[in-house]
Amino acid sequence: MVGVAEVSAANEEFARLHHDGCVCVFMGATAGIGQSTLQRMVTLLDKSTFYVLVRNPTEYTGKLESLSVAASARKNKVVLIEAQVSLIADVDAACDRIIAEENKIDYLCMSPGGMPFGGAVYTNEGLETCFAISYYSRPRMVSKLLPLLRRSPEPHVLSILNGTLERPIKEDDLGLDKDPDKSWSITAVVNHTTVCTSLAFDYLSKHNEASKIVFLHATPGFVSTDSPRKTRPSRQSGIVWWAFISTMQVISGWIIYYFGMAVKESGERHSFHLISSNFKPGSWQINKHSEALPPNKVLRQYQERGWAEKVWDHTLHVWDKALASGSPSINN
Repeated sequence: MVGVAEVSAANEEFARLHHDGCVCVFMGATAGIGQSTLQRMVTLLDKSTFYVLVRNPTEYTGKLESLSVAASARKNKVVLIEAQVSLIADVDAACDRIIAEENKIDYLCMSPGGMPFGGAVYTNEGLETCFAISYYSRPRMVSKLLPLLRRSPEPHVLSILNGTLERPIKEDDLGLDKDPDKSWSITAVVNHTTVCTSLAFDYLSKHNEASKIVFLHATPGFVSTDSPRKTRPSRQSGIVWWAFISTMQVISGWIIYYFGMAVKESGERHSFHLISSNFKPGSWQINKHSEALPPNKVLRQYQERGWAEKVWDHTLHVWDKALASGSPSINN
């Protein structure tokens, strides 16, 4: 276990060295863990640029003002990019804008998410929303930004999801879309997006174009933020299910409030993950105590059976299908 005091001390030491001229990209930093990580990162770098993907820049104005004050203290700049990150086309458009402005990326942090208590909801591209923001959109951003990541001396990619907690998946239905009524569930989405993330990072880290990049798949554990509980179950799923999920949300809310990690500590830890030189190029699974753990039994078996390639092939197919739907980007 890496104690929070050790994490904070490492971050402060990093800040004292005045790392400047960095480029950072944040997907999912408008609330909760991602926002806390962004708030900490702008105090650790100097004369750097932070690109933040937001669904509605107008709604983010209040948060931007306080963030900009902290950023300007170290002469950093915050740039908002409008994007609905559940849409592959929007992720592409956001990446194209960054590519047009920058010649490298040093830090990429991705954390959009939330528990799909309201049931399966699909985007205009035909993807289940929670699956899209927890998985499909994230490696898409990595893939699009690879040329810029390769130009950084020490590029770090962080996906905050569920690393180290991989569980068995439905191997004949990776996307949970063959028969959603039977295969889709909250647990299944969590398990599939977790395994897919770890295996996709494995795949990317073993290919020459990404061999110098540090890929981190981290689990935050229980964190005291209300972001996951903003989604309410639908009564259309049945009154029993609605009552059960509503009760579980209240119970989990109390558990997280009393036993969860403070969101400020979570931001401190994930900033540490991004800037730390402890992690060498490759694919890593990080637990809530900031420890890099070896692949658990489930993940190791999938690795040994060649599932990294299967997951990546599946991901490419899903991206092509989503883009072929013709759903317009909000940036067009």
